[in-house]
Parts: sequence; C-alpha cells; structure tokens
Amino acid sequence: MPSIEYSLFRAKMIRSPQQSFLHDDFTPRQIFEFALKERPSSKLNVGRTWHIGNIKEFGPDSGYFAFGRTTRATNTKFDDETGNFVNEDFQTSPYTHVVFNSKIGFLGIAHNHRLARSAIGISKKLQLVLGQTGVVRSNDVEVVISPISDPQSFLNTIANAYRVMRFTAHFTGPNPFDADEYFQRPLSVYAASANASKGKAQIDGENLRKEVVTEVARSTAASGNKASARVKRTKSQAPVTIGLKGEPIKRRFDEDSHDPKAVINELTSVYKEVRVDG
Repeated sequence: MPSIEYSLFRAKMIRSPQQSFLHDDFTPRQIFEFALKERPSSKLNVGRTWHIGNIKEFGPDSGYFAFGRTTRATNTKFDDETGNFVNEDFQTSPYTHVVFNSKIGFLGIAHNHRLARSAIGISKKLQLVLGQTGVVRSNDVEVVISPISDPQSFLNTIANAYRVMRFTAHFTGPNPFDADEYFQRPLSVYAASANASKGKAQIDGENLRKEVVTEVARSTAASGNKASARVKRTKSQAPVTIGLKGEPIKRRFDEDSHDPKAVINELTSVYKEVRVDG
C-alpha cells in the first residue's frame, strides 16, 4: 500500500528589532496567515515558478495548502499529418501536501521526490516563497523554517549520564510562545535587542542539573534549534559530546486515503511529546 511521509517543521516569523512606526503590529501568527492568503508565486529558478494554492482552513488554528512548482518542458512527438517529428511545449506542475497549526507554529510537509530529495529541500523553497510575500517584506520579517528533531535519544543519554558537564543550545529571536523560561525565551529577547538573527550559549559545571538541561533541550528541539552536551556516561568513562540535531520527525500515512485533518491531529500530538514529556 503506497504511503505518504510527512516531516515536522517549525515555522518562525522573526521581526527585525529596528522597525519603524510604519510597520504593522502583527503577531508572527498573523503574518504567517496573511502570507498564505496572498497565495504567493515566486520564480526561484530559471524556468521554474513555485506556488502556494489549494488553501483550506479547518478551524481558527489549522489548515492545509498545496505547494509545488510549474516547469516548462518540451516533448518530441510524431505528427501523422505532416509525417514529421515535431517539438511540443507543455507544462508540468508537481506539488505536495502541507498542513499547519498556526497557533503552535508548526508545519507538516509531505515529501515528493519530484520537488526535492527530501522534505528539508522542499522546506527551503517554501521559506523563500513565504519570504517574498508582501506582508513579510513590508514588515521586515525573516522567515525561518527549520526541522523539529526527535530529542528522545539525547534526553535518554542526559537522564542516564553519570554527570552532565556542559550544555550548549542555539537560539533565534523571537522564539515560540511556549519557549522555556530559562533559556530560549530570554535569549530570544537578547538576540532581538542586539539586532541578531541567531546565536548560541553555553553553560559549564561539574554536575549540571539534569531537569533544567532536559527542559531547555525539549524547548530547543520544539523551537527547531540545535543543542549539544558534554557528558560522562559512567564515573570511569571519559567525557563525550552528544548532539541534538538532524532529520525532522516523520510520520507515514496511507497515500490514497490520508486525511489532512487527521495528519494535523497526529502531528500536534507528536509536537506535544517533544515539548512536554508525553
């Protein structure tokens, strides 16, 4: 039975701290929703134009849209009337499925190998298209779409380690509404105040508190950011560095009968497991 694979991404609309009074007082959620409603099309490559279309709203917080590209191509065929081989221009329009939860700020992007090698490749094109919408450009907003990685292996190593001696986390500003109070939230404010788009911070100690590291690691993963830790797995073992990064979380659905509403519900549950221990 053919299946369709969705990957989980964080969509962030990052405002410039040096905005004038002429800019609208829109929230990141509103900017995302307004950008979608523009149904943007952008020519990102020679002969290839990317489009957002087929937008559906399932409620105040969630919905679906199709994302794909049109390409002009030439096909050679034999013309029976003239007895000649002729070139015929035609247009191809492969697309894929995207679901979203605008309150939380995540996207589920289905992979289509005709668009890119991976869902990450598709997300980069979507980031560029959203970045060229009128509402984004007029408000000096940077669009960042980054994978939400599964933190469980990282968290298990932290929980079972003899000691955690160093923790490093990346951040962007501003971060999602549910960012942790220790790290992601205050540092996103710091980044915005310093006119920075991203950064990282590190803490060191003989034995860092695992519950704090775990909370920040969950928040970092849910924010689509990277983290690493220096740990001693056992008392006699030398310290090693472990990382929280990589591929987005994936879920498969039946291709012929999959329901975007059900996909959103499943990915919302997955997100909550990442952010708060499920």
